[in-house]
Amino acid sequence: MDRSSDNNLKEFYGQVSIVARITFCIKASSEEEAKEKLFGANMPLDLVDDEDNPVCDIDGIDWHMVDEAAQGNMQERNLGDFEIEEEIEDD
Repeated sequence: MDRSSDNNLKEFYGQVSIVARITFCIKASSEEEAKEKLFGANMPLDLVDDEDNPVCDIDGIDWHMVDEAAQGNMQERNLGDFEIEEEIEDD
């Protein structure tokens, strides 16, 4: 971020947790290969405003994909078990 014009601004630090449910389509020779590709992938993340300008510097991201969601009385929205299935084309 360009801070040359930010002389009167204060800096704030913190952390935020993000929960997302990602719908995907992947090509692979097997379900195991598809899983390996997905769970070995990177996912860059930026927080931007409406004009696509960064709103903050992100110092680090610690994330993982959920294989199986924890069960209990309280469930987080958009958090569920990993799902994958082969598309079967109609003949």
